[in-house]
Amino acid sequence: MKRIYICLILSVFAVIVPGFGQTAQFLTVSPDSYSLSLGGTGVISPASAFAIYNNNAATALSPFKGAFAASYTMWQPATTDNQLMSLSGFIKMGKRSAISLGSRLFLYPAYDLSNPQGIVTGAFNPRELSVDLGYAYNISGSFSAAATVHYISSKMGPQAAGSAFAADLGLMYQPGNLSLGLTATNLGSKIDYGYGPYSLPAQIKLGAAYCFSLQEKHLLSVTVQAGYLIVNSGITAGIGLEYSYNNLISLRVGGHYGDPEKGIPSHLSAGLGLNFKGLTLNAAYLLAQKNSPLANSLSVGLGWAF
Repeated sequence: MKRIYICLILSVFAVIVPGFGQTAQFLTVSPDSYSLSLGGTGVISPASAFAIYNNNAATALSPFKGAFAASYTMWQPATTDNQLMSLSGFIKMGKRSAISLGSRLFLYPAYDLSNPQGIVTGAFNPRELSVDLGYAYNISGSFSAAATVHYISSKMGPQAAGSAFAADLGLMYQPGNLSLGLTATNLGSKIDYGYGPYSLPAQIKLGAAYCFSLQEKHLLSVTVQAGYLIVNSGITAGIGLEYSYNNLISLRVGGHYGDPEKGIPSHLSAGLGLNFKGLTLNAAYLLAQKNSPLANSLSVGLGWAF
């Protein structure tokens, strides 16, 4: 009975990649509005406070001394109405090193609890949390590497709670206007809710970006990314296009492909960015078919770089 209960809870609250035998799917949801608006191409996103959730190696190449940011995401509002909240940032340590710290809280909608007679006795709010610490090092002028560790806590029901540790590895290469990135994420222990272990959604992602200078104040960036889900062998891909004017305002569009045979939904994305004296405001909106759980998802992030 306990096993059926746990499997039911995990099935009801599956997030983006409903792979069999996996849990903590919130780890695949980026809290970064910038990368979401560009089709989820975070592996080659420039250094920001959310680099710890994209490719932490970017922080060692940042021209800034540090950055901090917060974000709020309404995930799958038309179906499950999940919420993702995040605080994160990084600080450069000398000329080559950077330390990052962050935390994510994923809230699911409450559901009723009942006794064996079917009488409702209360309600429960499932939630998952990660606390994240990363270190990046600039190996050469344009090449950096990073490692990140995560503590993950998952509580899906009164009798369904577990925790795990995971690690990310990242590489970033930025010769001029070109950026290349590679990450392996969510590599770690399994979560056991009391009846057998569930794997984390481990992934490998590879991406590239190129920035074109159209005129003195006009920039155009193109990003592409491919991903492989290790546990269920799913394939993902993303593409993004960003136009920036005078480093003040940016318009973004993107598309993300998910393997339909693995139940991974695809979507389009659009976003807006504002930047003034280190303060940044980014927003992303996901467009998908009406029956897609990702339709109308919205993310907003506010940050400061110094």
